[in-house]
Amino acid sequence: MRHLHRRDGRPHRPGSARRFAGSQRSGSSQPPAAQLRSPVGLAQATVVMLVVSAAAGLFALYSVFSAYGLVGDIAAGAFAAVDQDDVDRANRLLVVSGRLQFTLEIATAVVFVCWFHRVRVNAEVFGPQEHGMRRGWAVWGWFVPVVNLWFPCRVAADIWDASAPLPTLSLADGTRMPSSSHVLLNSWWLTWVAAALTDRLAGRSVPSADTPAELREAMGMLGVAEVLWVAAAVLAVLFVRRLTRMQDDKARRGPLLAAAA
Repeated sequence: MRHLHRRDGRPHRPGSARRFAGSQRSGSSQPPAAQLRSPVGLAQATVVMLVVSAAAGLFALYSVFSAYGLVGDIAAGAFAAVDQDDVDRANRLLVVSGRLQFTLEIATAVVFVCWFHRVRVNAEVFGPQEHGMRRGWAVWGWFVPVVNLWFPCRVAADIWDASAPLPTLSLADGTRMPSSSHVLLNSWWLTWVAAALTDRLAGRSVPSADTPAELREAMGMLGVAEVLWVAAAVLAVLFVRRLTRMQDDKARRGPLLAAAA
């Protein structure tokens, strides 16, 4: 994505872009004019962090099911089969994997949101008419409670449609038909939401468990959440790579050429 072009097909001139952005800041409350910037570097960093996070999720899954087996033995009354050293080891694994996973999730979220904002700005150049939400929601949509269950998906869908090789079709009755399928996007988002909700439920169930049987059930739910987190990370990698490739290809061809194809 070395040579980026404006919508009229001519190269961007940094000087004129800076002057235009400066006039926007001085006389208007509107955000600076959208400019194409390569998302490739941020995408590569995001993919690396997602892969590392997925590996940490597999480690957490191993620690959860190690504890699940011990709790199952206790719930079944097989106290003789449970060694205190095994219990201590399972506890250590849970603590270490939980801290590692939390740290990596924070780092991954920071890189991912930076990439997400970058592709949102690029998409505003490709298709300014495709966006139903302001640019800032590409960042704040992840942090506002409740709405973060669907706002980022809406923003992502607009980015996807604007970055698609062909523009969205508008029918006579006002229905809009995206030119590119949202299957990958929707699969990633539904898996992510399912993982978040299951993890939240498991996080409340584990400390409130009063019996070994209840603890075993809660640990099983936590294991399901870990599986969903790993699946969401894998789908996120596919989503990031696909969307980045779409934008890179479209920038190389030029938005107007892509729209006329």
